[in-house]
Amino acid sequence: MSQECSILTTQNSAPAVIDWCNAVEGEFKQESYTAPIDFDADSLLKRSEQTLRHQIAEATRDPSIPFAGLGPSVTVGIDCEWVRDPAGDGNIILSAQFFLVGEDGDFSKIFYTAGKSREGRLRLGHLLAQVIDGAMDAGAIREWPRQVVACGFFFRADLAAFADLPEFKNKLDSVGGSVASVRSDVTFDVPVRTQESFVMVQAGVLRRLSVSFIDMARHAPVGTTLDMVGEQIGLPKIELPHGMIERMDKYLALDKAGFETYAIRDAEIAAKFYLRLRDAAKLWTGRDSLPATSSGLAVRLFRKCLDEAGFDFDAVFGKREQTSQIWDRDRNALRTIKTSVPNQLRAIHAPFVSSCYLGGRNECFSFGPSAVGLWNDFDLRGAYTTGLVYLRQIDYDGAFTTCDVENFTGHVAGFAKVRFSYPAGTRFPGLPVQTERNGLIFPLTGVSYCTAPEIEAALAVGCDLHIQHGVVFPWKEGSDTRIFETFTTHIRDLRARYPKGSLDEQYAKLIGNGLYGKLAQGLHAKNVFDTRTEKSVELPHSVLTNEVMAAMATGFIRAVLAEVLAGLPNHRNVLSVTTDGFLTDATFEELDLSGPMATRFQTLCERVAPGSKMMELKHQVRQIVAMKTRGQLTGLPMEKGDTAVVLAKAGISPPVPKGEHNRWMLDLFMRRTPEDKTQIRPFVSLRQQWLDDLDLVRFDRPVRLNLEFDFKRCPVSPVMATLGYGEHLAFETVPWTTVEAAKRARVIFDEWRRKRCLKTLSDWESWSDFYQFTIARDRHRSSTGGLAILYSTEGSVGVMRRMFLRAYTQGAWGIKATMSYSELASWLTSEGYPTSPSEVKNAKRAKLAENLVPSTGKVLKLISLLKESFPSMDVERFLIQAE
Repeated sequence: MSQECSILTTQNSAPAVIDWCNAVEGEFKQESYTAPIDFDADSLLKRSEQTLRHQIAEATRDPSIPFAGLGPSVTVGIDCEWVRDPAGDGNIILSAQFFLVGEDGDFSKIFYTAGKSREGRLRLGHLLAQVIDGAMDAGAIREWPRQVVACGFFFRADLAAFADLPEFKNKLDSVGGSVASVRSDVTFDVPVRTQESFVMVQAGVLRRLSVSFIDMARHAPVGTTLDMVGEQIGLPKIELPHGMIERMDKYLALDKAGFETYAIRDAEIAAKFYLRLRDAAKLWTGRDSLPATSSGLAVRLFRKCLDEAGFDFDAVFGKREQTSQIWDRDRNALRTIKTSVPNQLRAIHAPFVSSCYLGGRNECFSFGPSAVGLWNDFDLRGAYTTGLVYLRQIDYDGAFTTCDVENFTGHVAGFAKVRFSYPAGTRFPGLPVQTERNGLIFPLTGVSYCTAPEIEAALAVGCDLHIQHGVVFPWKEGSDTRIFETFTTHIRDLRARYPKGSLDEQYAKLIGNGLYGKLAQGLHAKNVFDTRTEKSVELPHSVLTNEVMAAMATGFIRAVLAEVLAGLPNHRNVLSVTTDGFLTDATFEELDLSGPMATRFQTLCERVAPGSKMMELKHQVRQIVAMKTRGQLTGLPMEKGDTAVVLAKAGISPPVPKGEHNRWMLDLFMRRTPEDKTQIRPFVSLRQQWLDDLDLVRFDRPVRLNLEFDFKRCPVSPVMATLGYGEHLAFETVPWTTVEAAKRARVIFDEWRRKRCLKTLSDWESWSDFYQFTIARDRHRSSTGGLAILYSTEGSVGVMRRMFLRAYTQGAWGIKATMSYSELASWLTSEGYPTSPSEVKNAKRAKLAENLVPSTGKVLKLISLLKESFPSMDVERFLIQAE
């Protein structure tokens, strides 16, 4: 503040301030200010000349035009407490609490409401204004801020508690199932107090609040709770008395002070977590702000790394600038706009290359309890962040098509549609085939859209393949510079700065993993709900979306896993593989890491983390229970009471403390029945919440329990295995010959499991009967156009019995009638195969169909009985060859 202004404030003379303001240069030269002024000297001393002039001038303007502040941005954590309304489908809002962090201190305030409807609730804009006013009075901030950064955890829950959400909900953006400010801030026009700091304003003048909403849940690793964040930043959540978390209304009535301490702490954690990450983002990127998501920060950091390494962004990503013209109605003239679009050759090949972008390899190779031994959970170190370093600078203009297999070996960015056939006996085929409902399947034969590394790995194990269409993008000549190396090493260095497992270290890891997802965003069509238009829109590409890079990164990781699996000793087993790791009884020394894929990956590890090994051991246990893809439990830990377990819950949420999840899941698996249901508690969808102005509530919805094998591979060798307190069916698997066989088996099994589970050898026999008969009947129907015979509760034995009756009454297949219909019925019934005389009589008119009966143990027992009385019976006419 100038010396003149300082003198004027000490004189405490309103006319003197007016005279001074009228005398300064600028916009005030032409306008005199005559309104009375009341001011506080201490408050004035904290303000700059610019702010003083601005506030005085704004107080004289048209009061119908809202005006904004010039003060520094402030951070406000927001949290609400509520209970479910037992009489309706919404929530009873108890309170809304705010924690403001200003330039001179912190300020918190809690507002109470018991409104059951939106009309009875408080308005967020007005509450924020009161918080700012209170913070100014308390000295936490000096003036009205130019922006408020509002922070919360899972914002669409808290924002639904305010009456004015319907008025600003279409100014928010959908972000990963929640909402935040991405494209623009939300503005609130709110009345100001009669005395706004030191300036007496006219009645009816409105202040404008510019609010940026950021959901901190989008900056936390999956599974991170508010409690965990609080512990990490030194603000542990307040412990509630037992049973109060679901009855906050009762807790408020019993202990208001305790309620307020608990409630405000949640808002404080949100605000302080934001500031912690904002400071980290400034340190890492040089920009004093935090994007809406951690992946957004990853993009920002990556682009900074590119700039520092001297890369041209458009050249690296194969883009060019495109200009077009539109008519600007505001200016009544043409306006030129510039957009970034893919280069011509990249655009031409993009649809085909996108077809080669597939997900991670996820398979279950066994079912049920494993043998007791030593089972190791190995992971590729930093799979995708390291895999990105595989990419060199791409020559997009040099792309060419080819069907020559030799062009797809070595360090090549190639993509192809191939017809393939692995040698019989191959345990782990490595070429993926995409299915509509069952994800990736890896059969022995078929057609695959894949990448050059996968082709090379397949050729190494003797796969016969023919390229039907292929395209190769050469690397730019004369440079081994890796596009993502600077970023990856930067993430490594960031993580190394902080203690392992700390919030900062885990956040740096989250950023590293988040970059990969941006490369693939929008490659496969996916509709998302747009909160601004309230319509479904196709997920757009990100600024980094690049089909060549995304497909190569995922294909390379699948190829590394395929090579390592293929190199395992034959006496070693693999229970499952999940994206970047696998469960095996092989030791580290037995892993063959000498192949070209493993060698390249190890070289990348050395580049980004010198001295590191490409495989790391995550867990060791003595017994695993494998159920399905992403469904593995620990049968026996390394030591009794050991809490380090392998646990993938196949989408189930156990209603017990986390430490008891494994045992609860084991009990559920062992005791399951076909009628079992599990309760899921999904939130109301964002679409429904936005369209119907609903509170965020959970709905208890029973769904059929499914812990059965998923048939991505073919089951073989069933046995009963011991698991702690009982026995359970276990079997190994082999790859399907074709993907069609896999899909067919899954459809048949889904019908069979409506009445049974695969738990015993009897269940296995029942399933095998049903499967083999269904296959045979389908084959018969395709060739003859008829059904021939139906499957009944008797199973394949019933099919054999009824087909025998048809052959007997029609004198077919070498059977000579030696008994009357009544005698035959009586004899079969006495032998344990209930049959009525009318059933025998009707069989004479029924259709005969060959090779419909599976050769199960029960079927062979009946055949043995029949052969004793009818030795000339042609058994081969009844039986089918098992698949």
